[in-house]
Amino acid sequence: MGLQVVDPHRGHSWDETDFIYSKPTYCNWCKMPVLRGSYCSTCGLCVHDNCLDAANKKHACKVVVLSRRNSMKHHWIRGNLPLTSICDVCRTHCGTEPRLCDLRCVWCQRAIHENCMKTLSRDCNFGKFQSMILPPYCITVKYERWNSAYSRYVVREVHPPKFKKWSPLLVLANRKSGEGEGNRLLKAFKQYLNPVQVVDLLEAPPESALDFCRLLPSHRCRILICGGDGTVGWVLGALDCANIKIAPHVAVLPLGTGNDLARVLGWGSGYTGEEEIAEILESVENAFATPLDRWQIRIDSYMFMHVPKPRKLFKMNNYFSVGVDATVVLKFHLHREKQPSLFSSRLLNKAIYFGYGVNEVLESNCKNLQEKIELELDGRVIELPELEGVVVLNINSWCAGVQMIPIDGRKDLPPVSFSDGKLEVCGLYSSFHIARMQVNLADPLLLGQAHTVKIRVKEKCQLPMQIDGEPWEQGPGSLTITHLTQTIMLSNGSVT
Repeated sequence: MGLQVVDPHRGHSWDETDFIYSKPTYCNWCKMPVLRGSYCSTCGLCVHDNCLDAANKKHACKVVVLSRRNSMKHHWIRGNLPLTSICDVCRTHCGTEPRLCDLRCVWCQRAIHENCMKTLSRDCNFGKFQSMILPPYCITVKYERWNSAYSRYVVREVHPPKFKKWSPLLVLANRKSGEGEGNRLLKAFKQYLNPVQVVDLLEAPPESALDFCRLLPSHRCRILICGGDGTVGWVLGALDCANIKIAPHVAVLPLGTGNDLARVLGWGSGYTGEEEIAEILESVENAFATPLDRWQIRIDSYMFMHVPKPRKLFKMNNYFSVGVDATVVLKFHLHREKQPSLFSSRLLNKAIYFGYGVNEVLESNCKNLQEKIELELDGRVIELPELEGVVVLNINSWCAGVQMIPIDGRKDLPPVSFSDGKLEVCGLYSSFHIARMQVNLADPLLLGQAHTVKIRVKEKCQLPMQIDGEPWEQGPGSLTITHLTQTIMLSNGSVT
């Protein structure tokens, strides 16, 4: 497959935009104010549309690849500095005059007054994010051509720089995720990192992107997944098959609706665009490694007359459930498949979820679930009370932030953890019970802890199930959850 890169000779990546709603902006060619024009999403150059051709000839873009060496010069862009910029030499504000003034390096992000330049070294050391950046002189690319219609550049070799504690960051995001935040983040990270390190998952699957790590067998890489629980699961599944010598450490920037894994790892309930890219990179830099248990779910089912169906294997990171909450997830999923344009925001998604939850209170489609399934924990059959749902938890966050087990634990249980090789199993009385749990007016029914969980679906039953938000309907058969492996995640604060 190979990690694909943009054509190193292509130059700027221009996007049309309105500058009127941001800070005062000046054209990098004619130096006059610009209200509507284009900006380069890689280096940050801003121009009027009628100045674009001239700017292309005069100003070079941020390079992806350079001939191999051990250092490089600063790449300065004049003007349009962030409002809080401080000169790296004299430590006073710069870029504050109402004109195209002062400079910023697109690699180290240093800002500097023009009259302070002579005191600063011409060599760029990549600044405070040096340990995350892959310098362009460390990359060798090759050109692949199949026919006149299809060709591409891919990374052939990566030569580690001589930086202390170098652990490069690979950013993976879907540009359509998070109400457009995915696209904005892809562009913003390219301005801080080498564009090779930033991959749009709509253009390259994680299996290809992870070649970045395979090309560095003696270094531990870091991966930042920008997306929801589904995207995280997709990437972690690809990591299982990637055969990387030193396993990467994985951080999460939540862009989905639930984001339960991001919550327990301290990355928040959802990125809103308020946090600057530099702050995100600092959080990743300071995050600490923590192992995350991951589980395998084996499904053995059969057709009429007990004819077995092919065995199915799935992976679980967060939770599995059967019954009432899976019913809501399934209805939401089917609705989104029919009308994808309707599901355009987190707020609207949550409102639709709420509507299906209210409907389930009235219909009680999973009533008397205890008569339709048999639950077995570590070989011991559990006698179930009257229930409408069962949830099997690896992490202590479910249904967009409901904490199923109190932080201080319970006297009859050891402390819960997502790295102890055990699962917590809880019961749900009804959809109304879920609603009360979401506002801290009720607790789930704790059924026990186990290393292995088995659920049997009885004859003539068809039940909704879900794994990490991916739902389906399951007929008669058995489902067995066992420990699979651990992945090293990056946590931004305390974990639960």
